[in-house]
Formats: sequence, C-alpha cells, structure tokens
Amino acid sequence: MKTHHPPYLKFVIPIFVLLAFGSCDDKKKKAVEVLECTGSCTCDTETRTCTCEGGTDCALEGDTTGVTFICDGNAACDLACGLECHVECNGTAGCSALMGDDSTAICNGTGTCDYECQGDCVVDCPGASRCTIDCAPGATCEFTNCPQPEDCGDGLTACRTACPQ
Repeated sequence: MKTHHPPYLKFVIPIFVLLAFGSCDDKKKKAVEVLECTGSCTCDTETRTCTCEGGTDCALEGDTTGVTFICDGNAACDLACGLECHVECNGTAGCSALMGDDSTAICNGTGTCDYECQGDCVVDCPGASRCTIDCAPGATCEFTNCPQPEDCGDGLTACRTACPQ
C-alpha cells in the first residue's frame, strides 16, 4: 500500500532542513565573531590569535577558549584570557597575565613575566627571563626551562627572581 503525503510537505521539509543547518552555521559564526579585545590589540579570528601592543591592558571578550595571546614589542602588557589559552610575552619588559584553566605561557626575551593561573597551567621560562606563577588553590602549575624554581608559599612559585614580598 502506498502512503500519500500532502503536497505541501515537499516544501516544508526543505525549509525545515535549511533552518536547522542555518542555525548551526550562525552559532559557529557567533563563537568566532565575538572574539574581540580591548586596548591596543588586534585579533585574527581564523587563527584565533590576538596581538597586544606593548604598554597597554588587553582583555579578551567572548569565546576565549583556545586563543593565542601575544604581547608584542618591548613595553609590558597586562593580559587576561580564558580556558586553554596560550600567552606569549616577548621583548625586554615582559608582561603580567591572568589565564584560565589548562593554559600555557612562554616568557621570551629578558623580561619579567607574572602569571596568575585560575586552574592548571604550564609556564615556559627560558633563557634570561624571570617568571612567577600564582597558582589557584587545588590547581597544578609548573615551570619548564626553570633550573631551580623557588616555592614562595601560598601557591606562588618564582623562577630566576626573588619571591615577591
């Protein structure tokens, strides 16, 4: 026995499919489009990379998961990013950064970099750079390329610099 469907169904089904897929595409676009920063900063939404000019405060807004944040130049930056971000501090002045859980950072050059980790994080402190990590209670934070990290207490660790008072 053959089932007979009303003729309008051949138009309703394609419209429903377009609406369903269109809404998914809109959600994907919004997750990338809302990636913005404040301060003297530019973002490339395709590579999910934001570059902050030295000497300014930059904070990412929107979906900051998995973003690479770069402090460019020889003036210090104050940065803030979300989960699974990667922070690169270059130059001679270093930077300070607030990072979400499962983030990584590198302090290149000869600057001093201070990191506050709201969850687990790994900080690379190579060469002559000086670094501190302020680790959230219960989180695991560690240095790489730090010959003798110094435990300053209360979740604070220093590399090639004295513990802050």
